[in-house]
Amino acid sequence: MPIIEQTYGANSTNMLNTLGGNGGDTIMGQDDFLAMLVTQLNYQDPMSPMDSQQFATQLAQFTSVEQLMAINQNLAASLEAQMLLNQSINNTLSAQLIGLEVEATNDVVHWENGEASSIMYNLPGSASTVTIEIYDSDGELVATESLGAQPAGDQTFVWDGKNETGATVPEGDYTFEVTAETSAGNQLSVEQFISGIITGITYENGQAVINMGGLPIALSNVTALNLPGEG
Repeated sequence: MPIIEQTYGANSTNMLNTLGGNGGDTIMGQDDFLAMLVTQLNYQDPMSPMDSQQFATQLAQFTSVEQLMAINQNLAASLEAQMLLNQSINNTLSAQLIGLEVEATNDVVHWENGEASSIMYNLPGSASTVTIEIYDSDGELVATESLGAQPAGDQTFVWDGKNETGATVPEGDYTFEVTAETSAGNQLSVEQFISGIITGITYENGQAVINMGGLPIALSNVTALNLPGEG
């Protein structure tokens, strides 16, 4: 049933202006609904007033709108409280991860103090050739490592921090790409990981981020946690 069923002639324009004018916001809230009901009463025809049944129906509609808005507000508050609770629990538990060995999906290798985080990858099948290319922050090729044939499964490579000429590269973060090819010349889909010891926890926008020797890693990228030497 429409909220306004009667025709008010010239007064209808005044009623629309009272509710916010032409071309205004079309989303009605609790106050808008009440204002419409009151305005409708003000402009009703004295010779043909709204009957009690219609008025009761519109009051019931207003009550329903009010109840729905209250439910939405309570639900939003509940979801926000749950999110803050989960965030607090995650942040508290993440502090206990320091010192553990972590494996995470990533394509960044960190080189610092003569050590690099381990490059890990999974081969879905046997490869006749495996190649790892390492790039600097400008996207320039720094080193190419040809590892030859390798069987299917998880593999690990530790970069020595040297470039194509054998010189040690500056400390920092480098990206890597692993490619593998079968004996038939087909490319394998390689899944890349990194591995290292969690050395600290930082918090960004209320979210815990683990630190692996200077390399930040989101908790959502972590695939395994192990005691050092037991991975």
